[in-house]
Amino acid sequence: MNKQLAFNLVPEQPGRLDDYVGLAGTRLRGLPGFVLVYGASGTGKSHLLQGLCHRALAAGDSAILLSSLSDLAPGVLEGLESSSLICLDDVDQVIGSDSWEEALFHLINAVRDRGGRLVFSSTAPVAGLEPTLADLASRLKAAYLVATDDLDDMGKLEVIRRKAHRRGFRMSEEVCRFILSRAPRDMHHLVRLVDRLDRETLMQQKRVTIPFVKAELGL
Repeated sequence: MNKQLAFNLVPEQPGRLDDYVGLAGTRLRGLPGFVLVYGASGTGKSHLLQGLCHRALAAGDSAILLSSLSDLAPGVLEGLESSSLICLDDVDQVIGSDSWEEALFHLINAVRDRGGRLVFSSTAPVAGLEPTLADLASRLKAAYLVATDDLDDMGKLEVIRRKAHRRGFRMSEEVCRFILSRAPRDMHHLVRLVDRLDRETLMQQKRVTIPFVKAELGL
């Protein structure tokens, strides 16, 4: 698989490790081989995997990121070991499927034999995955484990601020606090709100103020 095809399977505007708030991003930078990133929904697992791929591609390596695995056939994993970095998001979605478990087991072995790097994400730690294939369970237990960070309000404020800065507009702390006080606090929802503000500021060429946020987000 060439670098261009691999690049096409990474989002056009991926998360960056530098934008991640917490310790998990720093831990991931230095871990080789097979890694499992785990944490509750909305704690930044996809962001971390995107950041790893972006970093690899920026260094001239090949990288591939697959998500929504339950919508794909296990055969999609064949040959991926030729990439320098393979990231599979929400792998717990397919644990329990015999065909998927076998495909994951063979991928882990193939990447290990080539000395590559493989990163899975999951909402559950290894102990909570419970694959039916004993050999896969053994491989998962050998992975480096990285837990995502459970952010407090200050951490979530920093995520919103960094996300806006990366999109090219500024949100004051006052605006960020207003959004956090009115909107659902899970990070998926907060990031989507920032994306909506990004589109509206580009269309309307207006600064992001509390009245603007109230009007455009209905908060």
